[in-house]
Amino acid sequence: MAIVNPHRPEWVRWIPAVILSLFMLGVVLFALIAGPRIAAGPGPAQEGQVTDLNWSVFTEDGLQFIESARTPRIDLSSPPVDAVEIGLPADGALTVGPHQTGLDYRLVLIATDAEPNGALFTTPQFTVNSAGGRLESVRVEERGAFTFRETFLAVSERAPDFGYTPPTSQQLAQAVTDARESGRPAVVRTNRGLDAGMGVVAETTCFGGGFCQLSFIVTPAVG
Repeated sequence: MAIVNPHRPEWVRWIPAVILSLFMLGVVLFALIAGPRIAAGPGPAQEGQVTDLNWSVFTEDGLQFIESARTPRIDLSSPPVDAVEIGLPADGALTVGPHQTGLDYRLVLIATDAEPNGALFTTPQFTVNSAGGRLESVRVEERGAFTFRETFLAVSERAPDFGYTPPTSQQLAQAVTDARESGRPAVVRTNRGLDAGMGVVAETTCFGGGFCQLSFIVTPAVG
C-alpha cells in the first residue's frame, strides 16, 4: 500500500479540526451575543411613538418607530378616523416604505370591535390617504409583479376573507391585451367587499408586457 505524503508533519493533520472548532466557537458566540438582540426586536415604543392604546401614529416619532418595528397598526373601528390626531395631513397622502432593508411591513388594520375584525397585510409599501380631516383609505401594495394567471390566484385567494367578487382570468387577460394595444396600463377593480368589517377593493394594474401589479384599497366600513 502506498503512503501519501510520508514526510508531512504529524501536527498538520490537526489543522482541519482546529479550523472547524474555531468556526463552531464563532457560531456559539454569535448566538449568545447577537441572538438575543435579534429576537428582542426594537423594544417597546416610547412616549409619542404610538397612541395611548398602542396604535400607530404618523408623526416624525411615530414613523421612526414604524421603520424600526415594521409592524404598523391602524384602528378603523370607530369611523370617522380623525386624520390629524394620528399625525396625518388633513388633506393629502402619506406613503410608508419601501423599507431601507428591503423587508416587508406587517400592517394590521382593525375594523370593528366584533368579528370579523380587520386584516393583516404583508406589504413593501402602503399609502394612507386623508381628506377633510378624515382618514379616507389605506392603499396596500403587494410585492412584485405577477402574470395575469398568478394575479387571478392572488386576488381570488383573499376574496373569501374580504367579500369582493374577484375578476375572471379572462378579464385579466383582456386587461393585458388592452394595455399592449393602447400602450397604457389597464386597471381592473373588484366591487367593495365588506366581509372583514371594512371596505376592501382589489385593484389590478396590468401592463402590455404581460404582467400585473396588485393593490388593496381599504376604507372604513362607515363614516
